[in-house]
Amino acid sequence: MRHSYKYILYAGLLLNVLFSSCKKDFLNQPPSTSINAGDALKTDVDLLTALTGTYAGMRVSQLYGRALPLLGDLQADNVFVSTRNSGRYTGHNNYSFVVTNADVLGIWENGYRVILRANNVINADPVVSSQADVDQYKGEAYAIRALIYFELVKTFARPYTDNPAGPGVPIVLNFDIDKKPARATVEEVYTQILSDLDKAYTLMNQQPTTARFSKYAARTLAAKVNLFKGTPESFQLAYDEATEVITGSGTSLLTIAGFTAYWESVRPQTSAAVTETLFELISDQIDNAGFDELPNFYLQDGYGDGLTTRSFYDSFSNTDVRKTLIIKGARTSAENPAYIINKYPDVANKGGKKILRLSDAYLIAAEAAYQLNRPSDALNYLQTLVAERDPAAVVNETGAALFDRIITERRKELAFEGDRFSTLNRLKRDITNRGSTSAPTVVYSNYRRVAPIPQSELDRNPIQQNAGW
Repeated sequence: MRHSYKYILYAGLLLNVLFSSCKKDFLNQPPSTSINAGDALKTDVDLLTALTGTYAGMRVSQLYGRALPLLGDLQADNVFVSTRNSGRYTGHNNYSFVVTNADVLGIWENGYRVILRANNVINADPVVSSQADVDQYKGEAYAIRALIYFELVKTFARPYTDNPAGPGVPIVLNFDIDKKPARATVEEVYTQILSDLDKAYTLMNQQPTTARFSKYAARTLAAKVNLFKGTPESFQLAYDEATEVITGSGTSLLTIAGFTAYWESVRPQTSAAVTETLFELISDQIDNAGFDELPNFYLQDGYGDGLTTRSFYDSFSNTDVRKTLIIKGARTSAENPAYIINKYPDVANKGGKKILRLSDAYLIAAEAAYQLNRPSDALNYLQTLVAERDPAAVVNETGAALFDRIITERRKELAFEGDRFSTLNRLKRDITNRGSTSAPTVVYSNYRRVAPIPQSELDRNPIQQNAGW
């Protein structure tokens, strides 16, 4: 039986080369043949085609189509599964999932498929008609690879703030059909991620739509990675990178006036006048995960399984525009009232999954400034953001209360986008008030705060399993 690394390598290679639209039905089928990437990626156009396929692989339901943004809230305290449900994600809701969990396996396998596709672009040596284009495509591939490794190390390893020397995930940078890669340390994975992002920042020279990576999107991700490292040196880097994005990206902060229209939009923005979004993945009427798209899990016209808690709803003041993204309603033969998530209102067109936003850069700058003992800067960045969400709110906390306010505003601003669980993990905080679940409290030491290495991977490549599993 081939180990999953072989399967991953085969599954992505041909798709990278042949498809620009990459419809989901084809994406879900392994190719019957494969060809060497060096023979296929011969021109700039070939490279762009491969890059398009790389982005397409990120849209599947087991990555950004649904699983990553959903589990980042469901495993925390922002989302729970309704008592009347379709049976999806109940294991994660109750913290009873096992090593054979299909959603965990899907994140692992599809993550490495995307990494393979990015590797093909990075390692290609095409005949160049436009060096600027080739640099841009390779820069985007480096950024994608960094993003996926960040998601994998957050999912399958304890945070950097816990133990940098602990087991991370395998690092695979080149095609090797017979290789059985061991787990790198968490620190080694973070080093690889930041190295890739430095290369991405240097190579990228164009401003594509927000549905593709740009120089400043890569910089925003680097700021977030450094924030998650949580060392004095990394806090300084996070602050410098976040403020560079704020002042230099040309992206404007989302305002109260544009808030509703922003979340209703289903199209990427162009470089002409970008508001808020630094990188998103667009699922349209052609390229999407169908009924497995994230909006269907929340909206009552879909499954409607995912709800938020009354306590979270009540944490917003009535003057906070973010409260409008939660609707107080009811579910037949279930919760009444039900607090329905409306951050993704367009079920028909699927819309975009916001992965990197300017508001996050403000939150990173505020938190990093606090950690660097620069409270006035922390107050300034946080107040600037909060003023565009709740005009009646004032940020005037000091000391530990200021830090808690930063984390509270992070929760409110990035709710239902997948940030909460990894934030609580890096802070090593217990999770409480989880709504309708058999696990209302999950302490930090609970072994299920880290996903298991999937059993099928262990059967093929006997790497170290996470503690407790």
